[in-house]
Amino acid sequence: MTSRRMVRVLSALLTLTLPPVALAAVEAPQLNKPYKFVTVDSFLVRDATNVELTGILEGESTPRTIRFYYASGNSSTDSSQHMSRCDRMALLAMNKPGLYLLELVQLDYTPNQTTCRLTRRAATQAP
Repeated sequence: MTSRRMVRVLSALLTLTLPPVALAAVEAPQLNKPYKFVTVDSFLVRDATNVELTGILEGESTPRTIRFYYASGNSSTDSSQHMSRCDRMALLAMNKPGLYLLELVQLDYTPNQTTCRLTRRAATQAP
């Protein structure tokens, strides 16, 4: 067996045995920066205090996954109610891609608080 063929066989074996590389790393959001998703591909509730949203941001063409955090419940607020409202907004955005902008902002003045806004996009005129 020639050395070139041996290298090709070994690289093929390594390709088959190595675990696949994750397509996109989960990002932490920048504080006070609005993330406007034109499409929502996935909305994962990780636990009671954070969600991962995958979709295409306004002005971009590649999906990104960003993990947003919610404040844990205290006497004045319940994060699960807030998060369930955002879940419904994400579902609506998933069902009507491109019709809505789903905007999430990780705030810095309240520990781990995220805002969630759904906005209908303006209809574009046909040429």
